[in-house]
Amino acid sequence: MAWFTLPVDGADVLGPFRTRYLRRSARLLLDWPEPLPPWLAHAWGGVREGLAALLARRPGDLYAALLLPQVGAPLHAGRLDLAVPAVLTELARRRALGEAVWWHGPVRQLPSPPAGVSWESPVERAGMLFHDGEVETSPGEIWAFTGPRRFHPLREGGWLAEVDNNPLASVEAHPDKAGNTLSLGEAPAEAWVASLDDARRLIRLACPALADEHRALLATVGPVGGPMELSLSASYKEAIGLVYLSLHPSPLKLAEALVHEVQHNKLNLLSWSDTVLVDAGRTLHHSPVRPDPRPLWGVLLAAHAFLPVVEMFRGLARERHPLTQTDTFASRLAEVLEVNHEAMETLRAHARPTEIGGRLLAGMDALEREQWGTRSD
Repeated sequence: MAWFTLPVDGADVLGPFRTRYLRRSARLLLDWPEPLPPWLAHAWGGVREGLAALLARRPGDLYAALLLPQVGAPLHAGRLDLAVPAVLTELARRRALGEAVWWHGPVRQLPSPPAGVSWESPVERAGMLFHDGEVETSPGEIWAFTGPRRFHPLREGGWLAEVDNNPLASVEAHPDKAGNTLSLGEAPAEAWVASLDDARRLIRLACPALADEHRALLATVGPVGGPMELSLSASYKEAIGLVYLSLHPSPLKLAEALVHEVQHNKLNLLSWSDTVLVDAGRTLHHSPVRPDPRPLWGVLLAAHAFLPVVEMFRGLARERHPLTQTDTFASRLAEVLEVNHEAMETLRAHARPTEIGGRLLAGMDALEREQWGTRSD
């Protein structure tokens, strides 16, 4: 299989890069490189030593917290004020703190996907006391990880989220979109969960190893409206494990969007520890999937995302799934094959990969040539 593009059964290709990402996240958290305003420096100063000791004593608990996008997204977006309460929330839920920890900073939201709930306040609370198993949100008011469900578990792992603390959610790189404000649209959460589960069943049927990767990497799906005929999706380098999707009436289209965005997550994970292209952002090139010129990194993201989509389509065809017996299936497969070929031709002509990037591109090149050669089947 194409290294880092398509997984091999039983091989955890993502594992080493996930470990590097978590170690880098821990270093960023504990050795914050930027000057802090006095109030935040004071609040952080009272917490940092305890988290450093926890990393030495129980590293798995801190790494588990850092793996949640509700922690990683604000941390890597430069929002220590949001990241620390999120870390403390997960450590309190895991009963890993040992002794109570006082956070002096303001807090308005404490999301806890594993507990399925989120503490929220219309106004900022000045300071909170985190205990094992509960949070004292104000004197005498205890939140013990209960309340209305705000994170809905998905059958193949991860959650559908109704709340989001990603500071970059409103930052949009695509010219045809306006951010990623969470919205269930006209469908209840139960319909979203059922649709996502159906889409992921298609992925598992067609590409079991890819489904296993999704189970390991995909932590949160942020809904951005629907049902709608236009499929909208997004992901961020800073938010590993988080994807934004619109609800599409076709399970195949939803499965395609999931594959696409999790592939972006994989490349983003790789990019935290390794440079892939020497010239990733210096020049702009036509993109087969975007109306605006894109740097080579954007072209690489497109090809890396759509190559497994072809494999999913081919896997479903091998299984003679009813969804494959339509003209729309054949036309979409032909369209994606064209997109991949155009993107790979651009990369072949212009990309200057690093050593690890060369390995990635070699696998993508071989896979695309094989797919392109069988396009008339």
